[in-house]
Amino acid sequence: MKTPIGAVILLGAFLVTAGGVPALAEPPGTGPAIAQAPKSPGASGSGAAATPHRPGELECLNCHRAKHQGVLQMYVGLGGRGTPMIPSHMFQVRVECVACHTTPKVAEGAAGIVGQTFRPSEQACVDCHGEKYRGMLERWATTLAKMREVVAPKLAAARAALAGADAGNPKHARAVKLVEDAEFNASFVELARGVHNVFYAADLLKLANGWGDEAMTLLGKSRIRTDDALVRGGYCAVLCHEQAGVKQRETGAFGRQKFPHVRHVAEFGATCTSCHSAETHKAVTASAATCASCHHGPQNDRCESCHRAQAGFYRGQTKTPLATVAPNLMAEAVPCTGCHDWSKKHSRQAVGQQCLGCHEPPYMALMSEWTTGFDADARQTADALKAAEAALARARRGGRRTPAADALLREAREALALVRRAGSAHNPLAADALLRAARQKASEALAQAGAR
Repeated sequence: MKTPIGAVILLGAFLVTAGGVPALAEPPGTGPAIAQAPKSPGASGSGAAATPHRPGELECLNCHRAKHQGVLQMYVGLGGRGTPMIPSHMFQVRVECVACHTTPKVAEGAAGIVGQTFRPSEQACVDCHGEKYRGMLERWATTLAKMREVVAPKLAAARAALAGADAGNPKHARAVKLVEDAEFNASFVELARGVHNVFYAADLLKLANGWGDEAMTLLGKSRIRTDDALVRGGYCAVLCHEQAGVKQRETGAFGRQKFPHVRHVAEFGATCTSCHSAETHKAVTASAATCASCHHGPQNDRCESCHRAQAGFYRGQTKTPLATVAPNLMAEAVPCTGCHDWSKKHSRQAVGQQCLGCHEPPYMALMSEWTTGFDADARQTADALKAAEAALARARRGGRRTPAADALLREAREALALVRRAGSAHNPLAADALLRAARQKASEALAQAGAR
């Protein structure tokens, strides 16, 4: 993600503040004697002691070092491993710590002695974003905790697998790197309080989850099976969309192809980041290869979930008034993958070759008849429909109403559309019956249109 120059300037301001730039010391002789400041832990004698803030005050940063540094990095979107800089949206619009941390931790009377720290307040969320954001902060915290719970056993198993692994294995070094980076990200999210940049934190846990799985594979071990849909990318909906009342679109479009958007999530196990960027809101990262990896991948045996028209025609589940659609004779014994090889580019020739796995070569002629032969029948049926449509149009121009002929033609259109959509080869007998019925209906409509 490109970071605006203003965000970079603000980042510099934050880092200067976090580094604790000391104030100028008072002129010598204007106050009590300056106390000897202790050296930083582990510092060599050659380094100069830090300059006190004022006479008589020790330099706190000699001991209290990098205060809130992890939280700052989380807010800015830095510090994790394996992901680009992903600043919090609030950091990008220059929201400072005190905008959210508004609740005093220490009573007013004691604050003058021990100082004051301000805790985060949900009311700050509501004041800016409205009532629909009430509960959002708690949702972020609990969701990230659930995500860490999903990742933790995977990382523990990967660490245990490393302990018993052969260090001479050429894949060992890669596995070590993956586990160390995954453990770091999980720890960083917890210690740096991931709610300061919830989507960056979620992305780090997503990476940790995948790295744990990959490390187990490299070490020849079975992956820990858990329900990790939330970590794999479902966090977008849980962290924000549900709370803010965002409604998922029932359908979407990818190029020219429309698809059931909600069903991909509810039924097929897709997550937001399966197709969308975790860094840029609403950006689509899916490609045609992304779709194919699921739809025609070895892990997908649910062809009929998408190809419903073809499956219903094949199994005799299609209902139409023009013909009885009985199941294909092979429906009980041959699944979709018996004819369609997902590993090869789809074509009629490829499907025909699958026939030879069970049948003799002469059977290939039937495949040609069920496809190319029915193409000719479909064209003949379409021509009959066009002739009837033209006759009905002439009748309407002449002032005649033809409701019965219109109904016949509508049934014929539906039959032709069904055969084209479902594929004649999936049920040749039903396809033949439907196309014959469609031509008959078109002929009857033509006759009625021409009658005086």
